[in-house]
Amino acid sequence: MNKIKIFLTLWLTWIICIGYLTWFNGLKKKGAYLGFNWEEWIWFGVLPATIPFLIFFIWKPESFKNFINCLKSLFKS
Repeated sequence: MNKIKIFLTLWLTWIICIGYLTWFNGLKKKGAYLGFNWEEWIWFGVLPATIPFLIFFIWKPESFKNFINCLKSLFKS
């Protein structure tokens, strides 16, 4: 259960940190502000954080069930 909390915390921290850097780089860019660069955030933030989970679930499907049960118990307590 503690490993899952650590991995989820690292996962969210990575995604938020890359989102912040993407936003900050958009502000610092010379010229007109074009807004948040969603494509950069998805490619460098969301995908690298999600792919290890997908690979793990493909190779260890029984762990996927345990992971889901742990997530359910996290939100129950």
